[in-house]
Amino acid sequence: MSTQSGFIIAAGLALSALLALWWLVRHLQRQTQCVAATPDLWTDRDYCCPACGQPMQPGWLLLGKGAIWTERNQRPPSTFAHLGQALPNTISLDWRPASNMSWRCHSCQLLLVDHAKMIRPAASRRLS
Repeated sequence: MSTQSGFIIAAGLALSALLALWWLVRHLQRQTQCVAATPDLWTDRDYCCPACGQPMQPGWLLLGKGAIWTERNQRPPSTFAHLGQALPNTISLDWRPASNMSWRCHSCQLLLVDHAKMIRPAASRRLS
């Protein structure tokens, strides 16, 4: 096999891998429900900690490769868990990633996550 044909095969494989990656990213983005950040998203969303009863602090949660959850009677997620196993609306592959609404109890270290939708970041202004 000549050097030129080897180069063409390697370039074809690299291009195929990039196209497959692009398709995967687009597929995951289309499955994610994302809405714009507005203050009214937080209306009537005050939660108390189920452990201590204190009010939970609202905030944002970025989950990296998504929230991978299994039932208690199954094996915990492993190191080899993949994006396809993540809960819906917990993966954002955008340059400015979307986040999930969440609430945290500082005392008990409990976290409540709303993954019904993801929230696109507001244009460089804070929301109250």
